[in-house]
Amino acid sequence: MLKITKIEVQKKNKERLNLFINDEFEMGIDQATYIYFNLRKDLEITKSKLQEIKNYDQYRQALNQAIIYLSHKKRTTHEVEKYLAEKEYSIELISQVIDYCKSNKYINHEDYIESLKNTILKTTDKGPDHFERVAKEKGLEPELIFTYKEKFELEMSEDRIPNIAKKIMQKKKQPPNRLKQTIVQTLQQRGYAFSLINEHLTELNIEPTSDDVENILMKDLEKVYNKYQKKYNGYELKSHVIQALVRKGYTFDMINDKLRESGIVDE
Repeated sequence: MLKITKIEVQKKNKERLNLFINDEFEMGIDQATYIYFNLRKDLEITKSKLQEIKNYDQYRQALNQAIIYLSHKKRTTHEVEKYLAEKEYSIELISQVIDYCKSNKYINHEDYIESLKNTILKTTDKGPDHFERVAKEKGLEPELIFTYKEKFELEMSEDRIPNIAKKIMQKKKQPPNRLKQTIVQTLQQRGYAFSLINEHLTELNIEPTSDDVENILMKDLEKVYNKYQKKYNGYELKSHVIQALVRKGYTFDMINDKLRESGIVDE
C-alpha cells in the first residue's frame, strides 16, 4: 500500500500540484485530477490506483493542449489528432480527447465547413474544386463535402468566372485560340470545373480586334525573328519562325501575311 505524504502547489505553475508518495516526489497533477480523485495527505492508495491517477492526468494534459490549440481558430478532428500525435500522445488517449471535444462542440465539422466555404467565397477567387480539395485535406466527411460543394456553387455570384476571365484577358496579350486556352487553364488551376467554365466562355468577348491581333503578332514575330536569325537564314529562318508562332496560337495564313509585310521571305 502507498501513502500520499504531501501535496504542494508547484512554484512555476500554480495550476498544477506536486504529489509525493512515501515522502518521495511521484508526479505533477492538475487541479482537476486532484479534485476528481479526492486526493489528500495521508490517503492510502494501491499501485493500480496510482496508475489510474497518472493516466487521468495525462488525459487532462492532452485535453488542455487540445483546447488551447482549438482556441486560436476552428479545427477539424484530423488536425487535432495530428497535433496531439506530434506530441506523442497514445491513439487511445487522443480518441478520448476527440470524443470530449466533439461532445462539447469544441470540434464541429458542419460549423467548420460552413466557415471554410464562406472564407473561400468572400476572400479569394478560387472555385468549388479548390474548396473540395481543401476540405478533403482537412479530413472532413465526404457527404459533408458533397453537400457544401453544392452550396458553394449555388452561392457563387454569376459574374465570378467572367470577372476572373476578364482580368486574365487584360494581362495576357495573346492570339484568340491561345488566349482561350490560357483562360480555361487558369480557371481550372483555381478550382473551376471545365463544365462551369464552358457555361461562361460564350458570354466573353475573347476575340480581340484585328488591330490588336496585328500588334500582338508583330511583337511576337520580332521576338522570334531576333532569336532565330543568329542561327538560321533564308528558308530555314522562315521555317523556324513560322513553327514558333504556330505554337503560340497563330494561324499559318496570319503568319505568312505578316512575314511578307515584314520582308522576311524565302531567299
